[in-house]
Amino acid sequence: MRIRTIPIFLLVVITACTYKSNYRKAAEDVFEQIPDTKNLNAGKREYRLDVPVGWTTRHQMVYGIDYYFLSAPKTAADPNTNINVITERMQNLSLEVYVKKAIEQIKLSIPSAVILDKGIIETDSLKGAWYKYNMEPQGIKATLVSYIFPKDDVAYIITAGTQTKDADRYRNTFDRVARSFKFKD
Repeated sequence: MRIRTIPIFLLVVITACTYKSNYRKAAEDVFEQIPDTKNLNAGKREYRLDVPVGWTTRHQMVYGIDYYFLSAPKTAADPNTNINVITERMQNLSLEVYVKKAIEQIKLSIPSAVILDKGIIETDSLKGAWYKYNMEPQGIKATLVSYIFPKDDVAYIITAGTQTKDADRYRNTFDRVARSFKFKD
């Protein structure tokens, strides 16, 4: 069983791809590694996330994948910090095994990726896992944190990313948004 969502997390750093061609090239290089997306867009449970003040939200289909984006205000120095949410069938894997396979897929699909840390995250009602990694596709230095919350054999995957130089500044915001994740009744 292959976990397919992990390489597409690069999208978190390339949403500004229309304004710089190296972002688009980095995205295309990673998307070419995705064998198919049949397990994506799983689960229809509605959820909510707290949106940081000044950030914008949007739903967007990209390469057949349904994303929910939270985007920080764009500036010349910080053009692409955002958080996205996608879903994937867990294929009856436990959270621990799913995360292990996700990390393996990152290492396989993004040669520049370096796993920095991982752990457990809890909200008021959910227990999930997270892992943090750096990567440098096409010379773009990015740091991402993926948070995974399982429900009914579906992984709700929140991926937050920014330029590596801004990672420490944003980490508390990323964690706060992830901890706000909850399913609507």
